[in-house]
Amino acid sequence: MKPANDFCTCEDFSCKLHPVNHTRGCDPCIEKNLKAGEIPSCFFRSLNPDLSEVKDFTTEDFVAFYLKQQNKT
Repeated sequence: MKPANDFCTCEDFSCKLHPVNHTRGCDPCIEKNLKAGEIPSCFFRSLNPDLSEVKDFTTEDFVAFYLKQQNKT
């Protein structure tokens, strides 16, 4: 398996949870997001790298973002 920093699409390199800042891969980021009821930005970026319209990273916002992307096709 590739190291997390080889495929991570998060652009917030200053975040202490970003895989380039430690050796635990994506686990700390995913754990933080699950506790907060949020979804990591990489899931959003897998649909569209432009997150300029994303206000929050909640499950509800992910579903709305997903549906919006589906309507673009």
